[in-house]
Amino acid sequence: MNTSDTITAPASGTGGAITVIRISGPRAAGIADAVWKGKRPLAGAEPRKMFLGKVGADPTLAVCMKAPASYTGDDVVELQCHGGAVAADNVLRRLLAAGCRMAEPGEFTFRAFINGKLDLAQAEAVSDIVSSGSAAAFDLAQRQLAGALSARLNGLCDRVDALRSECEARLDFPDEELDFSPDVRLAAACAAVADDAKALLATREIGRQLREGVEAVIAGRPNAGKSSLLNRLLGYDRAIVSALPGTTRDTVEARTVLADIPVILTDTAGLRESADPVEKLGVERSRRSIAASQVTFGVIDATSGSGAEALDELRRSGAKNLIAVWNKADLVPGFVPPPADLPQVTVSAATGEGMESLIEAFARIIHAGRGTGPLPDAAVNARMAGLLEQAIAALKDAENRLAAGEHELAAADLAEASRRFGETVGRTTSPDLLDAVFHKFCIGK
Repeated sequence: MNTSDTITAPASGTGGAITVIRISGPRAAGIADAVWKGKRPLAGAEPRKMFLGKVGADPTLAVCMKAPASYTGDDVVELQCHGGAVAADNVLRRLLAAGCRMAEPGEFTFRAFINGKLDLAQAEAVSDIVSSGSAAAFDLAQRQLAGALSARLNGLCDRVDALRSECEARLDFPDEELDFSPDVRLAAACAAVADDAKALLATREIGRQLREGVEAVIAGRPNAGKSSLLNRLLGYDRAIVSALPGTTRDTVEARTVLADIPVILTDTAGLRESADPVEKLGVERSRRSIAASQVTFGVIDATSGSGAEALDELRRSGAKNLIAVWNKADLVPGFVPPPADLPQVTVSAATGEGMESLIEAFARIIHAGRGTGPLPDAAVNARMAGLLEQAIAALKDAENRLAAGEHELAAADLAEASRRFGETVGRTTSPDLLDAVFHKFCIGK
């Protein structure tokens, strides 16, 4: 990405009442003046004050932000035209003809990083805010944009650098009678940094759940009420419901939020032997979905009396984190599930009875690894987790070297740990690293 160009892109989705077109770069005001006409030019206009003008015949509002007091750290102009693809395209075509370049995905946030407005962890939080699928995911991303995660990562990096400095001082001044810490204390300090890094690494799974969602499958025998349960959990009719067994022939996928966790729900064909080649394909897909899911809602017809066999079939299909969902409770008043070594709930997909218990059972499984306390203030993503694992391994080596008094080798291990911690927040970067982070952004962010 060439940071000396002036770039433009829509900063809002088309189709609403207003479309915001963002311009950023050294010629932002000059190029905007070439297409926007008001009572006074934007070059030299009072920052953060809205002005009314026109782009062609379309009334358009304009606001300027002067560097470095802008999102990107460059001069920025935002034009607000009427919503819809035609109005936005009209503004963009004129801006491109006047000298702008179309922004690449994430290029505005990339410039904010380059100009020191955000570090790399905060930049990724911007993407998380845009893609957040629940209030919890949004809140986590907001905290990380505010610097909660960056503070912890930078703290780890600073502590490693301090240990490294002491090791290198021993090498630089071997004959000086300086007040160095004992090797055993340095080794303990190294282990303490590694423990704090491990605690941060442990947030990876909840971070993944909030960012990507939990894959949950609704499975069971035909006519157990799987599609009815899907519709009840979603709050609208997504799957066809029929009293005829085998209605669902293919997997049906939908997204929702359960217990403030984004969930990808998959309704599946009923598990049974069939001579119908189409239904057989559907059952095969069901088994693959069950094996690939993180949670299985095993739906059992409470009126059938075949619960044990249905659960065994689900286990043979590779069900993980299985919840026995005894459905049609409205048809069996006072029904009590037989004892079993797994979570069980009694529900009625038709009436909604027992749905809160089902969601609570799901939440207990999802939160089992971290207890029932509040969500963490920060949670690492997969990229950061990989770097933390490398840093922890280097710290373990450094701890062993320090315990043996091998300061030169320990300094090299600490330098490796510092480099990995630094990459999490962008203290140390490479073109490949930046490309991996920013190519996932949408255009205009």
